[in-house]
Amino acid sequence: MTFLQDFLSLIAGTITIFFLEDRPVLTAIFVGGLILSGLCWWLCSFYTHLWNKRYKVRLTHHLLCGLAAVITLVSTVVFATLRHASSAADVSIEAWKLQLGLDPFWADHTFKQAYERVRALGLEDFSNAPPPPVGHTIPATKEPSQVECAWIYASQAALYFKQQRPYLGSIVGASGEVPRNVLTADIRHYFATVGNTYPTANAISLVSSEVKKELTAKLPRVVTVLRIQLVLLFLVAQAFPFGLVGWAAYRDLKIHT
Repeated sequence: MTFLQDFLSLIAGTITIFFLEDRPVLTAIFVGGLILSGLCWWLCSFYTHLWNKRYKVRLTHHLLCGLAAVITLVSTVVFATLRHASSAADVSIEAWKLQLGLDPFWADHTFKQAYERVRALGLEDFSNAPPPPVGHTIPATKEPSQVECAWIYASQAALYFKQQRPYLGSIVGASGEVPRNVLTADIRHYFATVGNTYPTANAISLVSSEVKKELTAKLPRVVTVLRIQLVLLFLVAQAFPFGLVGWAAYRDLKIHT
């Protein structure tokens, strides 16, 4: 997924959540957007009469006015639905976890890395654990081996998140990686209460928790910045059709003078 695709996916998620949770309010916002769009179309069509009363808007200019109206409608809806950005981000993270679990290439690549790193520690008996692709187990009876194995899975999961969710990953930055002390504490707690082999799904869940924590802290500011950028983009985008129609009316005025 590209940066733009991830961003548009987040916007689509906010609209979907708004629709599912508060349809009447979204409908009212959409109707309000349509009214503003109509006013925008009218203004774009007739503001040229301020200096050229004889100018008649042609089909091409009506298309430009229609573009201005569409920009108005989209901007109005997106501005309002950004209030659900946090919920949409949570949905995206859960979808990423499912995607990660279904990616055989990631699983094979990460297992190979973890196997090599644990074996390099020299603390475990690998006589009954052949390397991949033949072997499917990693001996991890000692805590350093357990931490190293879990760390590989957690760091690769964080990297996978940034690759598959580049926009959200840019918000999280390096903070989405699980600190080793947090990972060690979770491993100790797991073996103290459950025992057996530490599941790699736990390491992935820790990454998910860290990402959500960082997004909770940073996303409100990002939404504020996005709204400011949306307003600026709206003004710049509106300048294009309004400017072309205004220039056409000005040229027409010069021709008839």
